[in-house]
Amino acid sequence: MFYLGWIALTATGVLVSIAVFVWAVRSGQFSDQGRARFLPLSDEIPNPRVADPSKLSIEVYVLMGVFGMGVLAMASTIALILFRVRG
Repeated sequence: MFYLGWIALTATGVLVSIAVFVWAVRSGQFSDQGRARFLPLSDEIPNPRVADPSKLSIEVYVLMGVFGMGVLAMASTIALILFRVRG
Protein backbone atom coordinates (compact mmCIF):
# COMPACT_ATOMS: atom_id res chain seq x y z
CA MET A 1 0.00 0.00 0.00
CA PHE A 2 2.92 2.31 0.67
CA TYR A 3 4.13 2.12 -2.92
CA LEU A 4 0.77 2.96 -4.46
CA GLY A 5 1.20 6.73 -3.95
CA TRP A 6 4.70 6.76 -5.42
CA ILE A 7 3.60 4.65 -8.38
CA ALA A 8 0.67 7.01 -9.00
CA LEU A 9 2.94 10.06 -8.73
CA THR A 10 5.48 8.54 -11.13
CA ALA A 11 2.82 7.44 -13.61
CA THR A 12 1.24 10.91 -13.55
CA GLY A 13 4.61 12.54 -14.15
CA VAL A 14 5.38 10.24 -17.07
CA LEU A 15 1.96 10.80 -18.66
CA VAL A 16 2.20 14.58 -18.30
CA SER A 17 5.72 14.52 -19.76
CA ILE A 18 4.56 12.50 -22.76
CA ALA A 19 1.60 14.84 -23.28
CA VAL A 20 3.85 17.92 -23.19
CA PHE A 21 6.31 16.32 -25.61
CA VAL A 22 3.53 15.42 -28.06
CA TRP A 23 2.18 18.98 -27.82
CA ALA A 24 5.67 20.41 -28.49
CA VAL A 25 6.15 18.21 -31.57
CA ARG A 26 2.69 19.01 -32.97
CA SER A 27 3.01 22.76 -32.41
CA GLY A 28 6.42 22.94 -34.09
CA GLN A 29 8.56 23.73 -31.06
CA PHE A 30 11.44 21.70 -32.52
CA SER A 31 11.06 22.78 -36.14
CA ASP A 32 13.81 25.43 -36.38
CA GLN A 33 16.87 23.87 -34.75
CA GLY A 34 19.31 25.92 -36.85
CA ARG A 35 18.03 29.20 -35.39
CA ALA A 36 17.73 27.81 -31.86
CA ARG A 37 21.38 26.85 -31.83
CA PHE A 38 22.50 30.49 -32.17
CA LEU A 39 19.97 32.16 -29.84
CA PRO A 40 22.33 32.24 -26.81
CA LEU A 41 24.93 34.06 -28.92
CA SER A 42 22.53 36.78 -30.06
CA ASP A 43 22.85 40.32 -28.67
CA GLU A 44 19.27 41.03 -29.57
CA ILE A 45 16.82 41.36 -26.63
CA PRO A 46 13.28 40.44 -27.64
CA ASN A 47 10.52 42.77 -26.46
CA PRO A 48 7.29 40.82 -26.10
CA ARG A 49 4.13 42.73 -26.90
CA VAL A 50 1.68 42.92 -24.03
CA ALA A 51 -1.87 43.77 -24.99
CA ASP A 52 -3.18 44.55 -21.51
CA PRO A 53 -0.77 44.08 -18.59
CA SER A 54 -3.60 44.13 -16.06
CA LYS A 55 -5.19 41.01 -17.61
CA LEU A 56 -3.74 37.58 -16.96
CA SER A 57 -2.99 35.59 -20.08
CA ILE A 58 -4.01 32.00 -20.76
CA GLU A 59 -0.44 30.88 -20.04
CA VAL A 60 -0.69 32.11 -16.46
CA TYR A 61 -3.88 30.12 -15.91
CA VAL A 62 -2.32 27.00 -17.44
CA LEU A 63 0.77 27.35 -15.24
CA MET A 64 -1.41 27.82 -12.16
CA GLY A 65 -3.35 24.69 -13.12
CA VAL A 66 -0.17 22.65 -13.58
CA PHE A 67 1.15 23.94 -10.25
CA GLY A 68 -2.15 23.05 -8.58
CA MET A 69 -2.07 19.53 -10.00
CA GLY A 70 1.48 19.10 -8.71
CA VAL A 71 0.50 20.30 -5.24
CA LEU A 72 -2.52 18.00 -5.29
CA ALA A 73 -0.37 15.02 -6.34
CA MET A 74 2.16 15.71 -3.59
CA ALA A 75 -0.59 16.22 -0.99
CA SER A 76 -2.27 12.96 -1.98
CA THR A 77 1.05 11.15 -1.73
CA ILE A 78 1.69 12.56 1.73
CA ALA A 79 -1.88 11.70 2.76
CA LEU A 80 -1.41 8.12 1.58
CA ILE A 81 1.80 7.88 3.60
CA LEU A 82 0.35 9.37 6.78
CA PHE A 83 -3.11 7.78 6.67
CA ARG A 84 -2.38 4.47 5.01
CA VAL A 85 -4.97 1.79 5.55
CA ARG A 86 -3.70 -1.18 7.47
CA GLY A 87 -5.02 -4.39 6.09
